[in-house]
Amino acid sequence: MEDAEIALMFCLLLIPAAIWLQVWVKGRRIKRQNEVGEEEFENTGRAFVSILLEGVAVIGGLLIIIVASGGVIKYILNFYM
Repeated sequence: MEDAEIALMFCLLLIPAAIWLQVWVKGRRIKRQNEVGEEEFENTGRAFVSILLEGVAVIGGLLIIIVASGGVIKYILNFYM
C-alpha cells in the first residue's frame, strides 16, 4: 500500500474513537445528575478534575474529528483530481 492509503485507514479508524470520547463524556455527565437535572460533585477538587478531564476529552475529540475528516477529504481530492 502507498502512504496515502495508510493515512486514509488511520483517519477512518480515528473517527469512531473521537465519537466514543464524546459519548463517554455525555455518559459521565448523565451519571452525575440529580433528580432535578443538575450536576452534583462531592467536593471542589473532584469538580475541578472532572471539568479538566472532560474538557480535554471534548476538545481532543473535536480535533480528532477535524484532522480525520481533513485526511479523508485530502485523499478524495488527490485520488479523483
